[in-house]
Amino acid sequence: MKNRRILLIVPPGGYYAERWSGGVLMPPLGIGYVAATLEQSAHSVAILDAHVARMTDREIVRELMAFRPDIAGITFTTENRFEAFRTARLIRETLPGCHVTGGGPHASLAAHDTLEGIEAFDSIVVGEGETTMPLLADCLAAQGGDAGLRRIPGLVFRSTDRSLVDTGPALRIQNLDALPFPARHLYPAAETYNFRFDVPGHGIKRFSNLMTSRGCPANCNFCATPKVWGRTVRMRSPENIIAEMEAMVREQGAEAFWFFDDTFNSNPRRVERLCDLMIERGLDRMPWFCEVRVDVMSRELLERMKTAGCYTIGFGVESGSQRILDDVIRKNLKLEKVHELYGWCRELDVVANPFFIISHPTETWEEAQATVSLIRTFKERAHVSMAFLHVYPGTDLEETARRNGTLPPDFRWYQDRNDVKTLASAQGNVPIFLDRLTWTQISDILFEWAKMQHFSVIRKIPKVLRSIRTWSDFFRYAVMGWRYIVNRIVR
Repeated sequence: MKNRRILLIVPPGGYYAERWSGGVLMPPLGIGYVAATLEQSAHSVAILDAHVARMTDREIVRELMAFRPDIAGITFTTENRFEAFRTARLIRETLPGCHVTGGGPHASLAAHDTLEGIEAFDSIVVGEGETTMPLLADCLAAQGGDAGLRRIPGLVFRSTDRSLVDTGPALRIQNLDALPFPARHLYPAAETYNFRFDVPGHGIKRFSNLMTSRGCPANCNFCATPKVWGRTVRMRSPENIIAEMEAMVREQGAEAFWFFDDTFNSNPRRVERLCDLMIERGLDRMPWFCEVRVDVMSRELLERMKTAGCYTIGFGVESGSQRILDDVIRKNLKLEKVHELYGWCRELDVVANPFFIISHPTETWEEAQATVSLIRTFKERAHVSMAFLHVYPGTDLEETARRNGTLPPDFRWYQDRNDVKTLASAQGNVPIFLDRLTWTQISDILFEWAKMQHFSVIRKIPKVLRSIRTWSDFFRYAVMGWRYIVNRIVR
């Protein structure tokens, strides 16, 4: 059996959240893990992060011709799916015999949709690629054909007769400690990502990212995380995490850590043990960020985290309306607890980073204003993030969006539609959920948030103009421009 040459690709371009728009990018953990497991299987693996390298199509072709992969794996989200589709077509044109597979959040939740619409893909890896990708590579190396592919769980592939075959879900990896650390030696140089932030009291620090758990127990209507990772949170041991952190300091020169978990504090005792180990090993001198669940947070735990180096925490609030939280989002959160956590952050000098969303199903103008009022109470001592409600495949919100007309009856995710409302330059090429709020009201809220965050709207104008493709786009941005002028006058 001849081992395969495998190229794992982050497609070029696409939208990244405002936090990453200033030339700061996070190395891709997902393909780092997949690359590490493939290396254990003795396959030849390379990573091509075409986004951070700002590569053109011609440059991608040059890399393809130089490496000549037998398998090309493209990871993508809903935000950059069209860039991924273009990259898949480019690979198919350049190397017709290469097996092109897709993975990542969007691919996992819209596997059939992607394969039905994008002929350049041969297969989609659904869920955790560390299990499926080595089996796929081994099967292709052994020329196992359709019969071999059918025995690989977590795969949707195009058979020799062009029909789609779904092998069913793969079992989720229960022992995350058994996974090798991401193959960071295959990433571009750390300087390329410029993954640096200004840490209060410490100055500019070079961050390194790691994930210590997978899954989220919540059941929020808009979130795809439980669909991808599951609602049971699987956790790495504190000892295993510390080993990776020390390796990152030793091998990559990490100066700070970014824990990329959805619910870092799902098990408070694990966090306490991890903090104790950080202090014992001298890692408490290194600042770190994490995202937490508000409902299981305590002052004692936050104090322990602060002592171990935590300087800021992110947490989802989503809405200032308790009705929206309870009846629409299904978020197990009381607003009193949010105020309590914010108070602890102020007492302990931990920067709060609450997240909010506007335009929920049935949300009224008054309820949206309650969210703005809550943001206003945080603005002086917190870094507030806000977004319009996005519709993602496989979520409960997608079903609501199809019922209320946000998504047309014949909507397909592989289609770049002109009749679906997006703000590609400001919020990514993802459908925005609309219900009771008008576009004028949404615009007013956006500019109110921008004002509170001292965010310059003017610098977005060139990107906005480049993103206009239809009269519908022009109308939406024209309304926003008018409301911006009105808000400036009122101010």
